[in-house]
Amino acid sequence: MNRLIKPAVLSISLLIIMTGTTVSPALGEISKAFPDIDSYLIKMILTLPTIVVIPFSLLSGKISLVMKNRKILIIALILYIIGGLGGSFTNSIYELLFFRVIIGMGMGLLIPLSRSLIADFFTGNERTEMMGMSNAISNLGGITATLIAGFLATFSWRYVFLVYLISLLVLVLVIFVLPEPKRRKPNNQNEFYINNKVLILAILAFFLNIAFYSVVTNIALFIENENIGNSNSAGIAMASLTLAGFISGIFLQKLSALLKNKKIPIGIVLMSSGFLLLSNAYNLTIILLANFLIGFGLGILKPLILLQVTKVTPQLSNAFSLSVVSSSLYFGKFMSPIFLNFLAEVFGNNSIRFTFFMVGIGLGLSFIISLILSFNSFRKQFSHLF
Repeated sequence: MNRLIKPAVLSISLLIIMTGTTVSPALGEISKAFPDIDSYLIKMILTLPTIVVIPFSLLSGKISLVMKNRKILIIALILYIIGGLGGSFTNSIYELLFFRVIIGMGMGLLIPLSRSLIADFFTGNERTEMMGMSNAISNLGGITATLIAGFLATFSWRYVFLVYLISLLVLVLVIFVLPEPKRRKPNNQNEFYINNKVLILAILAFFLNIAFYSVVTNIALFIENENIGNSNSAGIAMASLTLAGFISGIFLQKLSALLKNKKIPIGIVLMSSGFLLLSNAYNLTIILLANFLIGFGLGILKPLILLQVTKVTPQLSNAFSLSVVSSSLYFGKFMSPIFLNFLAEVFGNNSIRFTFFMVGIGLGLSFIISLILSFNSFRKQFSHLF
């Protein structure tokens, strides 16, 4: 195997998290640039691409059965570049949202292939390692993007979109390095069937991202409203979140072997602890610690869910099954502010602190359930999840 295939495959993962986190530190500055715009529309800058990702992710999984993966990747990256860089040249919130739709289209086509390529080129422990590395590289992209974007946002919110220039390098690698995966003919029509295990994993992924994106969509506003720091501080806070995911991704295989069937409960309790700590944070140090716990927990849970998808589906349906779970992840991301705003209305408290507290309690209950299910009496029945 060409030694450049691994970097080429992993370079695609570099773009996944930075799609949203790049603009997260600039939300406060963008809200100042458009003072008459409702805060919900400001948050949609971050979340709108996620709803666009859903149909295009499913489309990617389907057309990968009849179109070469490299062609899909090239189309996806061109859309990503246009949508990313276009934000720098907008003069209204609606123009900005239009380009966020374009980047969402590119990201939707990209995401299932970024994971199915790992299943196509690698097997066994190497596949587990690459899935962890994919998550790590994705977080590395998020770390780099948020730090640079947080710095650039202090000059102008328009400059943050220049971070998307890195996608040009990924396009070059895909064109000149990445080969087309070998295909085999299906043995039967059931190879394209989405089984119940995949649907369960998709539901888990949905609620996981509802929780996680309560931080991404609120942290910049939280830091500014509480007078804890500025957009650069928000960038550092986001970097702490993604740094933790990078570390857990690097050591995913070792963590999986060490934690065994308790890896899911451990990941959940780390996230729960982080959210409860964040709800009581009054300085940047505590925010960084809380975000690290949340990011580390997510860094365990997310790649394990995606890895499990490749284990419970036939090879030919990997891309489509992953597109279903990826769509669920992004639907959770899109629904996060809507769902949490609804809960805030129900409880009569719309403060960001209360949002973090609610998420922490919800994850705490999930930890108890997952811990019970991980014991011997339930292990066989739910072995595909634990």
